[in-house]
Amino acid sequence: MARMQPQDKERFKRLEALTPVEAVKSWVKGDFGMGDEPALISAIREGTRISLSDDGLEDAILDAMDEGLNAPSCLQLLAVGS
Repeated sequence: MARMQPQDKERFKRLEALTPVEAVKSWVKGDFGMGDEPALISAIREGTRISLSDDGLEDAILDAMDEGLNAPSCLQLLAVGS
């Protein structure tokens, strides 16, 4: 799978270094910029057994946000959905 090259590699590295729950929290709170999704997805996958496709992961996070789930509950939902 080809990864998008981020415009700001340092920002990508900082986001990619987040723990999975921190990355989900950032996503749920909208605390990221346009194009940061690949770094957040990479961080979410680190140390987890989430096998959803990137699109499936994004859809699941958006669904969890619609349901008002917090980051830990969202991450648990992602793991169960894999």
